[in-house]
Amino acid sequence: MPAVPAYFDGLIAGFERGQAGRFVHLGAWAAQPLPDAPDDAAAFERAQHRLNDQLLAMAALADGQRVVDVGCGFGGTLAAVDASHRGMTLLGLNIDPRQLAICASLQPAAGNTMVWLQADACALPLADASVDRLLCIEAMFHFSSRRRFFAEAARVLAPGGVMVASDILLSALPAPAGDGDGDGDDDEAEAEADRRIRSEVQPGLGPWPDFWGADADHRALARAAGLACVSWVDAADATLPSHRHTAPAGAAARDAVGRAAATLAWLHRVGRLRYPLMRFDLA
Repeated sequence: MPAVPAYFDGLIAGFERGQAGRFVHLGAWAAQPLPDAPDDAAAFERAQHRLNDQLLAMAALADGQRVVDVGCGFGGTLAAVDASHRGMTLLGLNIDPRQLAICASLQPAAGNTMVWLQADACALPLADASVDRLLCIEAMFHFSSRRRFFAEAARVLAPGGVMVASDILLSALPAPAGDGDGDGDDDEAEAEADRRIRSEVQPGLGPWPDFWGADADHRALARAAGLACVSWVDAADATLPSHRHTAPAGAAARDAVGRAAATLAWLHRVGRLRYPLMRFDLA
């Protein structure tokens, strides 16, 4: 089973202390907070709900469907589905038994069923054509292979099935201005900068196998798997304020998770992070 990202230690501890809710993703902010506004945990939670609502709206859910959340976190997304629909079969998958134990504290509404299962996203323990809707919110960059995950998603979706996902895509820094003598110094400097960034992010936020997204063209991956991308929207601007909560001032000095979060926030601020919201239909 793949490794669990180190930052979940803190998220789980915060949930157990009652200091965090069931969402573990960034949020979509309706407006940028004022620069001098204090960090507001309640506002961050509202932003997380807003992003979750946007993705569920893209999924076009209907009563009686079989819905799978791959990388289900603490169960917040399926809890929202449970509250709004009936006759649903809801399955949450995660590699971390601690997160699944938190999910198991949820009780489904009358007429719905909930199941929580430890599983690898790239080897889904589900039958072919057994799922109506597949969700994957801010987890795909941790998977060992986006390509294998797309193939698995297409395999388990039933005719008319839909996958809705969000992802984090990073792009490498541009090469620094050089002396133009063609001696390769610029390439070496760029490669060293990329290595330094990876060394800051991976210990706290990894595993991040395809760090710079070499195999992260979602539209191409979908076509290869037999899915059609019908919506791809970059929510980077709307999610950017979330780092006020995930990487507050001084975070980089605390520990590996803090350094990773601060570096990710910096990449976001300088325009090297995209946050796509996507829908794929079974072709």
